[in-house]
Amino acid sequence: VKTRAKLQRDYRKVTNIQRDIIQKFTTKLVDDYDQIVIEDLDVKQMQMSHVASKGLQRSLFGYFRQVLTYKCEWYGKELILANQHYPSTQRCSQCGY
Repeated sequence: VKTRAKLQRDYRKVTNIQRDIIQKFTTKLVDDYDQIVIEDLDVKQMQMSHVASKGLQRSLFGYFRQVLTYKCEWYGKELILANQHYPSTQRCSQCGY
């Protein structure tokens, strides 16, 4: 029982640290930029096996998007959701950047 309580306490600490980092990072984003573009991920469809879904839940994609959406609305910034199939990682054919 003690081991389980310690493990739960450690998970809570990790979650609190992750949430704090997301809060600080999203605040920095809305302070520095007027437009923010993120990929429109469908996290629910990404969850496959039990093990993979646990890791995906711990990554806090949904929480990041929720906090960023809230802060963009609060600070009057524009949040753009890019299509997940948009080739955003391809290099520009004209400038190579």
